[in-house]
Amino acid sequence: MSDTENDKSGDKTFDRITSKIKTATSHIPRLFVELAVVFIGVYLAFLLTDYQEELEKGEIRIKFYESLIVELSSMVQHLIEEEKHMLWHTGTRDEIVKGNRPNIPAHPLNYSIPALVLTAAFDSRNFESLNTPTINNIVLLTPKIESLKQKIYTFNNLLVTLLAAQKSDEDCCYDRDGKILDDFIWYPKLVKDIHLLNVEIRKIVLDSAIPELEKLTES
Repeated sequence: MSDTENDKSGDKTFDRITSKIKTATSHIPRLFVELAVVFIGVYLAFLLTDYQEELEKGEIRIKFYESLIVELSSMVQHLIEEEKHMLWHTGTRDEIVKGNRPNIPAHPLNYSIPALVLTAAFDSRNFESLNTPTINNIVLLTPKIESLKQKIYTFNNLLVTLLAAQKSDEDCCYDRDGKILDDFIWYPKLVKDIHLLNVEIRKIVLDSAIPELEKLTES
């Protein structure tokens, strides 16, 4: 093969390579566009999924707040009813404080406060969804409710012992001066503590907890 033929063959090869490069280069913008479309599509899909999840979480939170409002409202109503039953004991306590010798009534207390939704608020999945004021109210409520339950439990147990003593002697609880004996001093003290806790819990629920939860359901 002559030099001229070699040159022509080399030119053809070079032209083919150049043509392929030009062809490939012409596809690059289209590839970038396609990649961009795919990327944006995937990104938007993730955004939509996150939005749907957040929307679902928001709806669940609102239902949780509404359930908590219903439970707290029911709790307040129960405390009001029990406060009426407490009148037997608060009246007796007032007489004892005055120095009289009233017969202590045989009326045990029945504070049934399950607070299931309130307890669930401390579950990590629910507790983290509450804002600071609401958390503060729940932190205040929970130990006070537990304290109230414990005092009522103690009161009812001690009342059985006191009533047994009264059966043998109606004046068993007082000394000659009309003062209640040390063995029964728990009665006026617990009556006062239970009454004050009842009032305090209702105040926290009505003045703080429920209003804060209602704001959350509206936001």
